[in-house]
Order: sequence, then C-alpha cells, then structure tokens
Amino acid sequence: MLYRFRNIVGCSTLQAAALILFTGTSLQAQTKGIAALDQPPPRKITSVKALIGLPGIEPNSVGTLSFNGRNLRFTTEQGFAEIPHQRIIEASSGDERVETGGTAGQIARMLIPYGGGLALGAVTHKKVGLLTLEFLDNSGEYHGAVFVLDSEDIATALDELDVLPATTHVSAISAPAVCPTWKVQENTVRVEEIETGLQSEFPPEDRVLLYERLVQQLKSEKTILNVYRAGDRSSEGNCAEFRIKVRAIAFNKGDQAVRASVGPLGHFVGTTKLTFHLTVSTQDGTPIFDEDMKKSEGSDSDSLNVTKVISKAVVKSLKKSRKHLRKTQLA
Repeated sequence: MLYRFRNIVGCSTLQAAALILFTGTSLQAQTKGIAALDQPPPRKITSVKALIGLPGIEPNSVGTLSFNGRNLRFTTEQGFAEIPHQRIIEASSGDERVETGGTAGQIARMLIPYGGGLALGAVTHKKVGLLTLEFLDNSGEYHGAVFVLDSEDIATALDELDVLPATTHVSAISAPAVCPTWKVQENTVRVEEIETGLQSEFPPEDRVLLYERLVQQLKSEKTILNVYRAGDRSSEGNCAEFRIKVRAIAFNKGDQAVRASVGPLGHFVGTTKLTFHLTVSTQDGTPIFDEDMKKSEGSDSDSLNVTKVISKAVVKSLKKSRKHLRKTQLA
C-alpha cells in the first residue's frame, strides 16, 4: 500500500484523488476478504437422510447438513432447505436400529432356506442417530423434521445448533382464535401439536413423525379441502371445521432385530406399541370422536413405521365420525 501512495507524487489533483479513492476501496475489499478468510467454513455432515418434514424436500432424501451460525441447511442434488436457528423451538437426539440391507436385504433373507434368513436378520442391523427439530415457519405454523445420521455426528449437530437435547417438551405454539360460526369452512381440518403424557415416554422423533405423516395423510384425502397446522393464525386456519388432537398415553419401543430373527412371531415379540387418546372436535370444541386407541407395528420393518399405522387410523376415525355428523345434521 505504501508503494501505491508514493506514486501519487507528480499526478494532477484529480488523478491523485481518484487514486486515493481506488486505494481506499481496494483496502476495504482486501479487509473484507481477510475477514472472510478468518471465518471458519460451515461445518458439514454428509450422507444424512431427511425422513420427513422439510418444506420443498422429498421424504427420505439423502443429502448434506451444514451449519453457518444462523441457519441449518440441508442440501440435495435437487435443491436445499434452510431452517433459521431462531425459529427452532426444540432439538432432540435419539437412535434407531435399522437393517443394513434395507428392503432389498429383507427380500434376500426371505429367500434363504432352512431358517438362515432369520439368523441373518439377527445380525444385519446397526444403530443410527436421529436428530429431531421442531420449528416455526414465518407465519408461526408448527413443523417438525427428522434426520437420520451416524450416531457420532449427533453431538456435532447439537453443538452447531448451540442447544442441548430436550428433556421436557414445552409447547411454544399459539392457541387457535375463536371463529364465528358463519366463517367455518366445511371439510377442512386443523391438526394440533401431538401431546405426550408424563408417563408415555413417547420419543420426540416419533411425535414429529406422527404429526408430519398425519398432515401428509390428510392432504392426500380427496374429500378434505384444506389441512391447517398448529400455530396457524390466519382466519382460514382458525375456522377449520374439524380439529384433531392426539395425546400419547403409553409407548413401548420394539426391536426390529428381534422381529427379524423370529419370523412370524415378530408380530407378538419385539413389537412397537402406542396407546393414545384421539379427539376429533368441531370448530366450537364439540367432540365427535373422543376415545383411547392402541396401535402396534410388528412387521419386519423400521420401528418408526408405527406412526404410519397410527396416522391412517386417525384419518379413518375422522372420516367415520364426519360421516356420522353429516347424518345427524340432515336428520
């Protein structure tokens, strides 16, 4: 920089001023460049599977998690999704046992004679880590995302998010507002956050998976016009005709390796079970379905799949109770 300043001697006033301006700009640019070099590159975790819950990302997509101090980003070959740290209301860690060969491995084991497939099923499993994030979007609506990654990467992810695994779930979702009767939208549903009883021990990953799969299942129903999330403050979201609330009562996490190693007995041994209370009510709070239910997953598959079974059962109960309500309205 000193060399450039000396070369100003002998220049016209206008030339000197221009050179000083250029030099100052160059100095600022170089300073910014040095500052950028001082910042550590974003931490990345590769080979991560996003099970569900990321807007714009297909379920079960594999990609890279990265952290830049302000956002969590999940990147795939098709695109990326970001969650601002300030919008994350809860982060939790867990684990799950999965079969290393996936669906292809299950089929291959079925073809092994003399019980060899059962023996193989007992050993072809590994534990993976689960990172569960619950967050609010720009409108205050509740979302949840579950990632599968190597167990040793869980601590890194929680470190980057500057949070600790949650021990007690405290809802940060705003309650729905009152809606005038004449504004109620027929055949629309609002799904409230999944509740957990003190003794249920229902893991965060299952709670989020159940919520997101329930929303997904409802959206696939042709007779349901719109599905609204917990925290939706719009007049439409507050005026959904039906509200669904699920409260976990008792949970038993099964073991996929045990189920795989005992064949048909896996429907009775090592099953994943959830007892829950389902309330389907109209917009004014009148319950049209209010019962305890129990569902289990005993097939030779991922224990997390019990949330698929439950979401289908909830939608079936909604449709049945809605049909009964319509008959009552016509009577």
